[in-house]
Amino acid sequence: MDIHMKRHAIVKLMLASSVLLALLSAFAEDQVSQEEVEVAGSESMESATVESFDFGEMEELITVGRYFDAATDVINERIKRDVPVDLIDSEFIARVGDSDVASALRRLPGLTLVDDKFVYVRGLGERYSSAHLNGARVPSPDITRNVLPLDIFPADLIDSLAVHKGAAPELTSAFGGGNIDIRTKRIPEGFVLNAGLKSGWNSAGRKGYTYAGGDDDKWGIDDDSRALSPMIEQAIETYRGNIAPLNIFRTEINGLLPGSIDEARAINRSLATFLNRDVDLMPKELPADVEGDFFVGNRFDISPSADVGFMFLGSYANDWRLKDRVNRRFSNPDTDFSENQTTVNSVDLTVSLSLGARLTNDHELGAIALMLRNTEDDASNSRTCVQGQFNDCLDAGSPVQGRIFSTRFEERELEVLQIDGDHILGEDTLASVPNIFGLLDKFIGTEVNWHYTRADASTNIPNEVRIGGQETLDAPNGSPIEFRIRGTGSAADFRFSELMDQSENYGVDVLRPFIGYDYELEVSGGYDYLRKVRDYKQVSLGLGSTDVDFRQVSAGIPSEVFSNDNIMNPDYNINLRLGIGEFGTESYIAVHIVEAGYGKLDLRYRDNWRFSGGIRKEVFTQFSLPIDHLEFVNNRFGWYSEEDVRAFTRSILRSEDWYPSVAMTRNFVGLFGAEQVQLRLVASRTVARPDIRETSASTYIDPITEARVRGNPGLEVSDLTNLDFRFEFFWDSGDNFTTSVFYKDIAKPIETVQGGATEDNVRFNFVNAESAHVYGVELEWLKSLGFMSNIFGEWTDQFFVSGNTTLSSSEISIPPGAGVGNLTNQTRRMSQQSNWVANLQLGFDSFDYKHGATLVYNAFGERIYFAGIDGLPDGFEQPFHGLDLVYSWYVTENVVVKGRVKNMLDSSVTVEQGGIPIFEQSVGTSVLLNISWDY
Repeated sequence: MDIHMKRHAIVKLMLASSVLLALLSAFAEDQVSQEEVEVAGSESMESATVESFDFGEMEELITVGRYFDAATDVINERIKRDVPVDLIDSEFIARVGDSDVASALRRLPGLTLVDDKFVYVRGLGERYSSAHLNGARVPSPDITRNVLPLDIFPADLIDSLAVHKGAAPELTSAFGGGNIDIRTKRIPEGFVLNAGLKSGWNSAGRKGYTYAGGDDDKWGIDDDSRALSPMIEQAIETYRGNIAPLNIFRTEINGLLPGSIDEARAINRSLATFLNRDVDLMPKELPADVEGDFFVGNRFDISPSADVGFMFLGSYANDWRLKDRVNRRFSNPDTDFSENQTTVNSVDLTVSLSLGARLTNDHELGAIALMLRNTEDDASNSRTCVQGQFNDCLDAGSPVQGRIFSTRFEERELEVLQIDGDHILGEDTLASVPNIFGLLDKFIGTEVNWHYTRADASTNIPNEVRIGGQETLDAPNGSPIEFRIRGTGSAADFRFSELMDQSENYGVDVLRPFIGYDYELEVSGGYDYLRKVRDYKQVSLGLGSTDVDFRQVSAGIPSEVFSNDNIMNPDYNINLRLGIGEFGTESYIAVHIVEAGYGKLDLRYRDNWRFSGGIRKEVFTQFSLPIDHLEFVNNRFGWYSEEDVRAFTRSILRSEDWYPSVAMTRNFVGLFGAEQVQLRLVASRTVARPDIRETSASTYIDPITEARVRGNPGLEVSDLTNLDFRFEFFWDSGDNFTTSVFYKDIAKPIETVQGGATEDNVRFNFVNAESAHVYGVELEWLKSLGFMSNIFGEWTDQFFVSGNTTLSSSEISIPPGAGVGNLTNQTRRMSQQSNWVANLQLGFDSFDYKHGATLVYNAFGERIYFAGIDGLPDGFEQPFHGLDLVYSWYVTENVVVKGRVKNMLDSSVTVEQGGIPIFEQSVGTSVLLNISWDY
């Protein structure tokens, strides 16, 4: 770090320290006034007559109080952990109205949300974070990444969310920003029953598009009407991956050849009739959102010392959204662009069943079976004006414009089975088992925890269709007169994609306590094993004609132009082309294995000091192998040359390393008037590994910019050194304040850079940089406004403010010759790193506790989306300012009505390159109404 960077860091830390001291002073001075308000409130409650409170009002008082009780539970867990951890629970999620895990996590310090799916921690991309489900690692159903998309987990499923920002030996070493643990609802202590209905709409528009889909679309699954025809699959085998007429003519079937080349062409055309071409876009009035959830659970005593329980949860959501998107080329933004209007029908279905058993206070077994389905059905209408690509227009005002119609049905599903057990050698166990010679007495208090998780993630994208042509207008920017499908060999593209990702994760942890006069020592260790196997297959077909006679029928809607009669008519010379993909090999198989063991010591001394630390060893193996499913002559695994073999060899990643971590905690009482103060310091070494897809020599399409993304088999792992410092203050009133300072040094970080040869062929690549570092400060607080009651009146006691802010910076260096073109900026900020992140909440509860409201604000600073090359500037994702309002009305003790307005500022997603917006997408303002009944 040079002198300028050091001074920059010192200035930031000094500013943060000044803010810290000022806020702590305010917190400390408020304690007396806060106590006075509490006493006054207590006296007013005592002076009220019993008749002024009915049962419902008392129940509603408890309901509102749950938010503060839950906050206390979260704080208690934070205090008990030996490393820094941020948590939110189901009550907080309900308070701010977030619908899924991804949206909820952005409320925590230093976390930002990307593409509504992936969470970035402390400005580091998703590769530097790991996501777990109840402590276990599960595979990703996302085609473009093997990082778990967090939008598939509905908020109704969640009990709490934890983000570990300090490494510990028992945690996986594969993270740099944070380790996210999604904790689902488990067995209740008694009978619970809840049902809710939601409905709403979005301001982006109520008129969109649809097409003839399947009968089961409302459940998020295809009824096989979009599936690749068995006749085409059989033809691929019969003609050994080549269905061109000439190859058909040369292929013997049962010892016979086609009688002529014309007969072979007829066979090719007949195969085309088995494609689903019923994809004409139709206007649709978009219906209101429909969402519902239900859960029920109970626990039963089967003996004085044993009980069993269950929890069943189901939720369903069917939403429609209209998205306007604009993509521009940097060099000619006014003439090279596309305008896209997409109607998205999202269906989410969740089913969860948890079972549990408890024997005395020493043994507990649990199991959960979970199915998550998230499906998006897109119908897109795009106006294109990209010179040199389609030659559809010469300028933006031409009466002849390019037009692309496309449909995409993507079904993502995650199925999980988890079994776990918690056991302790306690007094109840000693009383019920033989204790030969008192040997068990020496191990009293020993804990054994084990877990096993089997998960299958799948993605199915059947019959993804893209049809291009020219649209003639009655005048520049006027009404359309005619649409004519392009006369090319692939005027209509049909793509079929399938992904299956299976994982098995199991492990065991053992803890032995030792208690002395003024100390407590815990010695623990464990073993963990993870194996993931991913299989991705893609087949693409093209339908079209270059014959001049095709123009006779090329005008009209796709189903009419490519009717069976037109396809089978030899005069139009329509043919079917088969290819593995538009951009090279896209199918692959991959394996990811991690075997780990750890040892740890945790010492508490006189309730004031705590020292913990240990070491973790991980053996990591990963490889990906491109596959050509149409290769029947050579090796379909892509080994066609020595260079191919070397590329596969480079894609094999194997490392065996040790990852130490140490943590120190100092407890104080009464500092700045706080009842509990903790000073923490954590140092650790962790690792960031490239995704499976990033090390494959396959190509895919980025979901935001629609650019081509190609993997790099030569990527290496990135080693991180982490330092974390945290100061936490907790007051009995519920107020709290935390400041954290962090620094990370990264060796060989992985970066996304622009790699296309031309601007009409934009491609992103992945490379290892030389080094990088990131540092910053986080502030977090929760504060009641009751201290202002002497000035503004008692009503201020019904308000509270909470939030967090993160200030950070980074620097990365990528030397020349890193495998890409000449980078415009070889030293710059890291990709996806924001200089600031802000979260603010203003909460209100009415005096009668029947009404509550929360105003929620979330924003982040601009961040590099990709690095430019050859003099082209870097691409920056612009700040997104989100403002939401949530209102709750506690109608009775059982019925709650909630309303939510999301994105009140109508912010949009924008990526700029050199100050020119190259990507813009509207989000719209959403309004949602929720009615729930709770027994």
